[in-house]
Amino acid sequence: MRRVEALIERLAVAGWLTQDPVRAALHDVPRHVFAPPTAWTGDGDPVSEKVDPEGWFDLVYGDDAIITQLDDGATDLAAGAGRFTSSLSAPSTVVSLLELLDVEPGHRVLDVGTGTGWTAALLAHLVGSQNVTTVEVDPAVSGRAAANLKQAGCAPRLVVGDGAEGWARGAPYDRVHATCAVARVPYAWVEQTRPGGVIVTPYDPGFGSSHELRLVVMPDGTAVGRFTGYASYMMMRAQRHPEWDTSGRRGEVSTTDIDPRTIGYAPAGADLAMGAALPGVCARGERDADAYVLRLWGPDAWASARYEPGRESFEVEQGGDRALWDLAVTAYFGWITRRSPGRDRFGLTVTPTGDRVWLDRPGVIG
Repeated sequence: MRRVEALIERLAVAGWLTQDPVRAALHDVPRHVFAPPTAWTGDGDPVSEKVDPEGWFDLVYGDDAIITQLDDGATDLAAGAGRFTSSLSAPSTVVSLLELLDVEPGHRVLDVGTGTGWTAALLAHLVGSQNVTTVEVDPAVSGRAAANLKQAGCAPRLVVGDGAEGWARGAPYDRVHATCAVARVPYAWVEQTRPGGVIVTPYDPGFGSSHELRLVVMPDGTAVGRFTGYASYMMMRAQRHPEWDTSGRRGEVSTTDIDPRTIGYAPAGADLAMGAALPGVCARGERDADAYVLRLWGPDAWASARYEPGRESFEVEQGGDRALWDLAVTAYFGWITRRSPGRDRFGLTVTPTGDRVWLDRPGVIG
């Protein structure tokens, strides 16, 4: 099929696709089998396979995620509005994570977040269906994936359950692969992976950027690894970030000479440093006409800082037990004094008591 070959070529030229086994899997596991009859990327209009088959195939073999569920299934996808809660992931991101996983035939793989089943099918092609266990929290999503996988001629083990718990009955695994983002790496994944095994997951602690993370499980029961790039995925249901909500609350108002965009538009390395200094705190920016508002919030405090063009200083409002804006600014300039290290210099260690971000080598940073 010409669209498959064209997609493979685009991914290779862009540098995403470098491994021949992954190339073969993309060729032999057609993406359109896993796409819904109406394809929608979240932008533009939905495209029906029945009404516009050429446009549908063009969209499916582009490099965009195809939305497959809204509001955990509570909203009809045809509505075209709602919270995105499941998708057929973008090919470039899928390929990037698969290449980080670096599987070999016969590896036993735990796939967290079955979704449409496409990634599980690619893994089955790479290591054998009998070696893939894929876990999906939503029974309806898992049911549709089962039908897709059957049509594609793949038969991994499908489990309905909370992916944060892994699936101990299939352990030990050589690889753990997640198609949903986590704010904290579940220790169950480490426990269920043999020493030397690899865990690859999107990592989104809530502060700014999302990241690719590749961990290696150590003989002492920890996992250690580095952030390798950008990866934007929907959050694992059990770890979704709380929504911004300050209804009925008033904070202390002050001004700052620091443009809020300095914090909000900071590079990925700065986001990791600030997130490490403010665990459990979310940060999101939003444009409002010519203005820009940065919001910070956690279980015990919140803050907002507003940029408006032409102003010499900017309004900050903070409430709760901590001054989150002040703490974020301190962490940002601490990152500057460390010579602004990039994302690739940061890593993560996972232990039974939680995660810890470090700079250059485990144990260094905060």
